[in-house]
Amino acid sequence: MAHVPYEQRWAAARKRFEAATAKHRPKDAKAVAAALNGDAALVKALKAGDAVHRAGTVGDEAAKDLAAAGKDAVKARKAYLAALDKALDEDAASRGDKAAAAACERAMKALAKDLFDLEADIGADADRFKAQAAQAEKDAASSERAQKRWEANINGALARAAAGVAKVRAKPTPDTYNELFPALARDLATQLAAAKALDGLRADPDFYRRKLAPWAGQGGDGPPMRVPPDYTARQITDLIKEFATVCKGVVQLVGGR
Repeated sequence: MAHVPYEQRWAAARKRFEAATAKHRPKDAKAVAAALNGDAALVKALKAGDAVHRAGTVGDEAAKDLAAAGKDAVKARKAYLAALDKALDEDAASRGDKAAAAACERAMKALAKDLFDLEADIGADADRFKAQAAQAEKDAASSERAQKRWEANINGALARAAAGVAKVRAKPTPDTYNELFPALARDLATQLAAAKALDGLRADPDFYRRKLAPWAGQGGDGPPMRVPPDYTARQITDLIKEFATVCKGVVQLVGGR
């Protein structure tokens, strides 16, 4: 919901008050006019509150600034209403106009209610900013925990991949290779898919996930996901070298955060 400026709301409330009391206030009542126009401190406080909204910021600092504006508004409201009420009472009494006194009393009650409602809304807005700040802090902490879990998971997957690469290089046979794939590549691909929800990565994790796809999800049972029994050591070594190159890219992706 869009913010309706506090100052604008006060101007509307004052206009309603003036309309309700116009015929009961003599034009030459200088004390009443002075009291009615003595809202500079109140307007200043409301403008300060509106400035917080215009800044477009939320959080503890915004909540603090808005609460301060609300406190100033309360102080200004008390002084303003007291001066205005006194001036109206003295004017009506000096003229012996009971009808004017009754009308002004009703209008004063309405004006006071408008200001109380305005102050309540300033307080509610400050509380909302404070709650938003708390939620943002909570979300940031949750995001940090999620990123730490992901780092632990993908570093574990990379460690398993490195151990697998070393095992195949030490014994480049179809059986050794097929013991590890496609599970080894799918483990990494799963973590790269989870990385899409994270911030601060050096590159798009999908770039490396696509590079891993031949080892992790190629249709059928052919290379490089699996190799046939007649595959030579040279062919297997070449495949594991390509896989290791992709893994190095993933290491850089993680290390670049």
